[in-house]
Amino acid sequence: MNERIINLDKQICILNPKQAAFYWGEKGVEPVYIYPSKDEKNGQDIIVFVFNRSETYKYYKEWLDRR
Repeated sequence: MNERIINLDKQICILNPKQAAFYWGEKGVEPVYIYPSKDEKNGQDIIVFVFNRSETYKYYKEWLDRR
């Protein structure tokens, strides 16, 4: 299996698919890695989108303002 190391100082994991679509689809910031996982709270399948923190930082407030 191909393991990737996520550096949380430089990268951010987005679990909300709408937020990931905002960064990726509307702002053109592509995730560096996408992987399936399980929600720790309920065991349901989820998709984790990993983005470079520096590329999404400028859009985070915009994301919060539109919610």
